[in-house]
Amino acid sequence: MEKDQISKQFYSNQTQIDDSSRRTFFKQLVLGSMGFYLSPMLLQSCSKDDLGKPPFGVWKDMIKILEQSPDHFIGRRTALVTSKNPEAMTNFVRDSFQIIPWQSDFLHHSANGTIYGKEMALRCGLATPREKAEILKDMLVDAGYEAKVVLEETEITLDEAKSIVYQKLTPQFAPPITNKKMRKWQKMMGVTNKEETYKQILDIVESSETLANNLLNNIDKKYIRDRTVNFRFHKAYVPSVVFYEEGAEKYAHVFDPKVSFGNLHPTNKKKTFNKADEYKDPKDEDVTITLSCRNALDHWSETELLTGTWKLSELLGNQLQVQFLNNMSFEEQSIKSISEITSFTPCFALQDINKDATYLEERTVLGEPITLEAVKIFENYNPDSLPNNEEPAAIKKVHSFEGTVFPQAFPKVRLELSPKDAQGNIIEGISIGNFEITDNGQTVSCWMNQNVLSPKILLLYDTSASMPGEYAGDNIKLFLQNTEAAIKKNYPKARVILQQTGSNIYTALLKSKQLDVDVILYATDGDNNDAFDASYTPIYEAGPPAIFLNVKPQGTVYKHLRENMDFIEIAADDQELTITEITKIIDGLKFPTYVVTYSAFAEKDAHNVEVKLKDTTHKVNLNYKFPEPSDHLLGNRMVGLYLTIKRLGKNPIKRVLAGYEPHNDFYANPTQLTRKMIDEVHEMLLGGAVMAFEREAPTLSIQLTEYLQALMSNQNWFEAYQEGNIKTAVEEIAKGGFSYPSLLLSMLQPIQNNVTEQAITYPNGFRSCIVKFSPGFYNNETKTSFDFLPTSEYQTVSRSGTGNFEETLKKTAQLAILEGYVFEDSAYSQLKEKPLLLNKAMGRDERFSSQALGNDYHYYGKQIFGGGILKLFDTSLQVKSFWKIDPIKGELYGILPNQTGGGSRTTYQQLMELDKVIEGYKEVLSAMNFGLTVTGLGNLPLGLVAAYSLTLVKLYALASQALILMNTTGMDEDLTIALQALACDLYKEILYDSFYGVGTAASTIESLIGAMGGIDGEDFSFFKC
Repeated sequence: MEKDQISKQFYSNQTQIDDSSRRTFFKQLVLGSMGFYLSPMLLQSCSKDDLGKPPFGVWKDMIKILEQSPDHFIGRRTALVTSKNPEAMTNFVRDSFQIIPWQSDFLHHSANGTIYGKEMALRCGLATPREKAEILKDMLVDAGYEAKVVLEETEITLDEAKSIVYQKLTPQFAPPITNKKMRKWQKMMGVTNKEETYKQILDIVESSETLANNLLNNIDKKYIRDRTVNFRFHKAYVPSVVFYEEGAEKYAHVFDPKVSFGNLHPTNKKKTFNKADEYKDPKDEDVTITLSCRNALDHWSETELLTGTWKLSELLGNQLQVQFLNNMSFEEQSIKSISEITSFTPCFALQDINKDATYLEERTVLGEPITLEAVKIFENYNPDSLPNNEEPAAIKKVHSFEGTVFPQAFPKVRLELSPKDAQGNIIEGISIGNFEITDNGQTVSCWMNQNVLSPKILLLYDTSASMPGEYAGDNIKLFLQNTEAAIKKNYPKARVILQQTGSNIYTALLKSKQLDVDVILYATDGDNNDAFDASYTPIYEAGPPAIFLNVKPQGTVYKHLRENMDFIEIAADDQELTITEITKIIDGLKFPTYVVTYSAFAEKDAHNVEVKLKDTTHKVNLNYKFPEPSDHLLGNRMVGLYLTIKRLGKNPIKRVLAGYEPHNDFYANPTQLTRKMIDEVHEMLLGGAVMAFEREAPTLSIQLTEYLQALMSNQNWFEAYQEGNIKTAVEEIAKGGFSYPSLLLSMLQPIQNNVTEQAITYPNGFRSCIVKFSPGFYNNETKTSFDFLPTSEYQTVSRSGTGNFEETLKKTAQLAILEGYVFEDSAYSQLKEKPLLLNKAMGRDERFSSQALGNDYHYYGKQIFGGGILKLFDTSLQVKSFWKIDPIKGELYGILPNQTGGGSRTTYQQLMELDKVIEGYKEVLSAMNFGLTVTGLGNLPLGLVAAYSLTLVKLYALASQALILMNTTGMDEDLTIALQALACDLYKEILYDSFYGVGTAASTIESLIGAMGGIDGEDFSFFKC
């Protein structure tokens, strides 16, 4: 069937309602009657063509309709293979897939060349001549025919080949929706008025060309290295298909759309062809993604938290969830508060809706549970508890119970406990499960750092060049080993930790005094380059004792240190004698046996912590208050979180997820670490991120289908909940599912007019992005941000062979316009009215000298002024965002000061400390149209379920409140409320900002988008959200 016939069929007046009716209906659909379809009274249907329980029956039906849209290549392929109609299959491939040529030499590689591969071509509709032929051949084989790809010997001229390439073939979004179907959906779902959720970005092409022309006006042509196309085409090697039907040889030409089914190309008068070489998929590559952090004590060094490697082919068309799981089961999340989230398990979870759990498990990476200090819990919180059968007797021996509380960097609290026998000896080995701890009456989840005498000693050493060799390199490690061995003679469980530092004694000591250590050894020559701040004297005095190892005792520099603080000093020129002195001092110190830590709440309030020894009358009450917030009260918290993407032969791509930005730091003027940084990291851990990967973006019908398929993964638990079967619902949630941020629908769109009579523009690499969600916890700003990663490598192949740079710039400017439209903060919005200058054209302009820019010169010099990339920046220096343009291809990115290519939007909603986890998140996330499951709440990623369940079992064994022992009796109400929150989350409103122009397609898009989502925050007759 020809394209115009398809359009006529899909828009027949006899089967279609008019645009205005469709717009009105879909604006009202789905959540308008949320209470209607959640009511158990309405779960039964008497109609003959029963779609099943709403809403999943309707969503399933929508998927069926979407798969019939002309632009749903995957669905059409499936239907046509089932039909076993060779002519229909041929017409589909010939008329639907746009041929993409190579920028270097046009169609020189058309006989065997691949760019995206068959699977990705079926997502986006772009294919090389060979890929088109292979798609048809595979369809015929799947339908039961013998088929092969051949190379036709044609007389097609180069100009004729150009006419074929630059003829736009892209099918439109046009799912067939009949009046009958609409009435059926309406009856099942119910209707109320609904706000518009679909917005058109008007004049996107004109706006992008205006932006591009403005940028081009600021670029001298001498800086543009446009690549000219070398037009080559082998007319005797045109991929085509031969198949056999009932023994007869038949032909299916797919290169030239004018060739009808059953014929070879008319210029192939002798009907000659040759066997094609074996098809080879595009070259695959490894993509390694690493999550890392930096800590306050040594922010110059980075610590890896998680790393995973995938084949690019495994990522394309899919998402990778970057989550920080809160180590609570669904039951716990329904009853516990936000403030009780005390640890996080980082993970990379691959999401591929077409693969099973086993496949996903093999490609999902689960890290180790960590604290806010990035301490690995299984390595560090493993106390030496007594055997279970010995603990009761030990507890009975407790005669007295004492404790001390130390508030640390909020929200951390440290408890030192001393259960003693009648003789005053501390009883060791009591496990955390035998302590009940409340803070201001609220039960808190605690970690037992230790329950036997096990001093923790920090060895700081100066790495400056003035230090003697005995305290540098391998020698300092040998000194540590010898010191630890000597201390362990009296303290077998003691541990010495090595940490390097610079010649900033006061700062290093200030940070160290806030750590969970018992003694600080500081090997330094006394040279110091920072200043003492008397306001921090309470911190210096309250922290663990410091022993300075004077590696140059003949010097006098220590006298200056003594003017500001008291400390123990050991002449450390002889290491053997030094170790002897260290052990003498340590033997005279008193160390805690039990150390327990937990996260508190209400930073400004006075607190009373009560610790009870279970099944006894022993308890201790301790009062504390957190110190005033300060940029110097950071403990050793994580100050930055980072994501790094590595590929062979490519520069690593590094992104700051939260906190400290090392790319803006430099040694001569180091960045001051701040409380804001650790707060941002904590909020990021409470949030999450999703990475998405495509060659070119999929067509809209495929995107919407996959969005609905992700929703469908919730069917089992949701329907159990509808029927009031809470236990089954919770069990089904535990099996995992899929999630899909609706923001990807807007941001991963194909560019408009990518094919014209004069040029074709497409990504020669792959499109990738990061969607990041960070809930407000320390403030009321909850943020969603989006970042285009520089992997797409957009390029243009123009008909004339020249002007490719300018054309790519104009096309990729659409994505900058999209960012500016969707996000309140973007490079486009910041630079829109600013005077611009090209970095290459600065000359000796004094405005941009190091003297004029001062401390900002490092940023401008490193990020903007240097390198081979063209960058246009604001000459008024009001904003640090800039335009980044590939000097050869012309690809444009708008770069924000944090070096991301995207934008962000904010809602003024906040997670409250004492809110129950799922309820609290639901309120915040509903304002951002962002799914709960993206953050790891509720329905876990399918590939994580098995491994994460084992992690939880191990964690519960160490925690103060084990879920294994939790009695769920009476929890039904809490679980019901949590399930209700998840149910509401399924109907989060979809806000879709579209490139599509005004007309029938736009109307249909609006209709379907309105049908898929709903508005949170409204009350309905049977249900509340």
